[in-house]
Amino acid sequence: MAAQAPRTRALGGTARATVAVTLTAALALGLGACGNAADRPDNGSAAAPGIGSAPVSTDDSGDGVATEQAPVYWVGSGDQAGYLFREFRTPESKDVADPVARAALMVTSAKPSDPDYRSLWSAVSTVGSSVSPDGTVTVDLPAAAFATPLSEQDARMALQQMVYTVSAAVVTAGLLDPSTAKEVRILVDGRTGYRAFGSVDLTDPLPRDPAVAAPVWLIDPQTAADPASPLTIFARVLPTVHNVRWEITTGDRRVKGDTVKAATPGTDPAAGAEVRTTVDLDPGTYTVRVSGTDDHGTTLVDDHEIVVADGK
Repeated sequence: MAAQAPRTRALGGTARATVAVTLTAALALGLGACGNAADRPDNGSAAAPGIGSAPVSTDDSGDGVATEQAPVYWVGSGDQAGYLFREFRTPESKDVADPVARAALMVTSAKPSDPDYRSLWSAVSTVGSSVSPDGTVTVDLPAAAFATPLSEQDARMALQQMVYTVSAAVVTAGLLDPSTAKEVRILVDGRTGYRAFGSVDLTDPLPRDPAVAAPVWLIDPQTAADPASPLTIFARVLPTVHNVRWEITTGDRRVKGDTVKAATPGTDPAAGAEVRTTVDLDPGTYTVRVSGTDDHGTTLVDDHEIVVADGK
């Protein structure tokens, strides 16, 4: 039997949203505003990684128009299992027009490009969604999405993975203004109060938890990218991270690297310091890495493998 295409269930009531929007156009609106309030739960709270723009590598055209990609958040691994990282991904199905439902489906079904990232959800093929003007995003998932039992800590991380992704989707799709405070209500088979992953009761809407935003985050280039040379490196590091460096290696050989100036006192503790630099590279396979240590001495790393091809 052929696999069924993912489907969406439109939720009834006044909260139902009409979403005749393409992500291509929506992302184009945000291309010049990375690092602003576009990905914050609200204007006064701590910021999460910005979704104001796609990374450089999502622009594959010659005229500066972004490809149809959407932000998806993944859970880290190892020492960074308590943090979320974002990738811009091309939706695997073109059959789902609703950008919120499509984002939720990607959380459950897609695989991260970076092997250091992971998802804690089980795949499903149907999702219902709605968006209300007050900033409440409702996602209706089948119980099968919660098939794997998780500890309370992992269950809360999984829920934040969904919250971050769908609240990003409503901004990039233009369904809510970036400054609107956003909460995500998760229904299961149309009902509230489900015990998610056997650990957390889904009674109230969930806001973003700023504490799970990755403190060291290599935004661009993304894993598996084939960028041109010169290569642009773009990263964000929170003020709680010290001794920050970026470097490029190939095999065991260090090609280039430098230290990163720490965020100055008074810097927004949620925004931190942005790392932007451009380097020339010969064709080949490279690992781009940003690293630092937190207040406990734990090394925090985000690294992506890329290929610079001949003729670029």
